[in-house]
Amino acid sequence: MKNKKIFVFAGESSGDMHAASLIRELKDLLPEISITGIGGPEMLKENVDLLYDLKQVNFIGFSSVIKNIRKIKSILNKCISEIKKNDPDAVILIDYPGFNLKLIREIRKFYTGKIIYYISPQLWAWHKSRVKIIQKFVDLMLVVFPFEVDFYSKENVKAVFVGHPLIKRIDKFIASNSKTSSDKTVISILPGSRKDEIERMLPVLVNAASLLKKEFNAEINFICSSNFNKSFYEEKITNKDFIIIYDENNSDLNYRTILNSDLVITKSGTSTMECALIGTPFCVVYKTGNLNYAIGKRLVDVEHIAMVNILLKRKAVKEFLQDEMTAENIFEEAERLINDKEYSEKIRSGFTELREILGNKDASLIAAKEIVGLLNIKNQSN
Repeated sequence: MKNKKIFVFAGESSGDMHAASLIRELKDLLPEISITGIGGPEMLKENVDLLYDLKQVNFIGFSSVIKNIRKIKSILNKCISEIKKNDPDAVILIDYPGFNLKLIREIRKFYTGKIIYYISPQLWAWHKSRVKIIQKFVDLMLVVFPFEVDFYSKENVKAVFVGHPLIKRIDKFIASNSKTSSDKTVISILPGSRKDEIERMLPVLVNAASLLKKEFNAEINFICSSNFNKSFYEEKITNKDFIIIYDENNSDLNYRTILNSDLVITKSGTSTMECALIGTPFCVVYKTGNLNYAIGKRLVDVEHIAMVNILLKRKAVKEFLQDEMTAENIFEEAERLINDKEYSEKIRSGFTELREILGNKDASLIAAKEIVGLLNIKNQSN
């Protein structure tokens, strides 16, 4: 079999992490593989030839996309040009639908290789009509939630449930780390990884932290994304009693901080799954621009925003969205999580249910084997 070439696109930090794990497994199965694409520091560690760093493509919300439309078109054209020139055996896309679904449509005009989507965009939640793009152009969906298989099968799309990549990652972390005791109540706050959302939510979160610090004399940690310099956060979190957790080496510092917290206040996204799998009670916050929210609300078709709640089909953890995201509401929920042990234990029991739903598959390895199998089929047909 000739050496394989693959193009991988990951547009945000969690996608970069999951793509890197997948790439490691692919390299074990296909040692001579060459990989180009878009990603971040984790893909760079796997010697991926990056066209752009994900920081250059990480836009969220309708208004942000409109403001950066020229830049986005330039990046899209660069990806199209690279795929046309290099003709990879497979194009692997990680979530990030706004960009990736456009890329799929454009490259299928000339590209005859395999298009694989690993970690499905949440098409079942909003803008379901976009599934037609996947139906028409994607060869294989590798999904990380069991219910997604049924969703895609109803749309005549082949989907394989490979497990969730966070399971192995967090189980490995838990096996070598245990919670350390503290005399203080420890509260950690995750304000997000995109500039727009951080700037919109951080003032409210700092106010909530001040209330909690005053009431409980709590240790307050802000777990900050390395997408930005530490100084970016220091300018906004000026209370010297608050600890800025900033881990640019992606060691397990963030996970250790979550594990050693009594509760977490987190922006919606991958971090909600991380908190649940580590086992720390949390509540979810999110606030976007009024235009983004108005458009999004018309398109969304799910009752909850946190994946934990979607999977458990109930509000297992509290969500404070838009106008409900106030310092007072966050304080009230945190106070209950601290003082009402029965309440926090009920939340933890939901996390046990979540693990039962997700199982313990090695997602990266299973996904890599599916991809190699698909490439071998192509090779035999040539």
